[in-house]
Amino acid sequence: MQLANFNGIVSNLLDDITPIEITKGVSQYILWQNNDGKLTAIYKFEKNSKLPFLDEHNLFDEHIFVISGVFNDGNKKYKEGSFIINPKGTSHIPQSEEGCTILVTNE
Repeated sequence: MQLANFNGIVSNLLDDITPIEITKGVSQYILWQNNDGKLTAIYKFEKNSKLPFLDEHNLFDEHIFVISGVFNDGNKKYKEGSFIINPKGTSHIPQSEEGCTILVTNE
C-alpha cells in the first residue's frame, strides 16, 4: 500500500490574508510567494479601477483566471471564467470598469 506524502504542502485561507493596496481600488492577497519572485495571488479590482503603471512580464509567464466580474488588460475585456496567459516579454495595463476578482500565477 502506498502512503501519501504531505511534506511541503502549503495552504491559506483568503479571509486570513491581509490585503496589500496596490493602488486605490486594487488589492492584492498573496497566497504564495518564493524567493525568485514567483507568486500566486488574488487581485480584487473595484469598479473603475486601474493600475497606474505598465505591468511588464520580464522574468516569467503570467497566468490569469477571472474568478468574477470583467477584467480588462488594456486591450480586451475578459469575463468571468476566462483564462489568459501573458507570455514572458509581454506587458499590459490591468483594469476593470465593472470590478473583478482574478487569480494570478507566474510560471
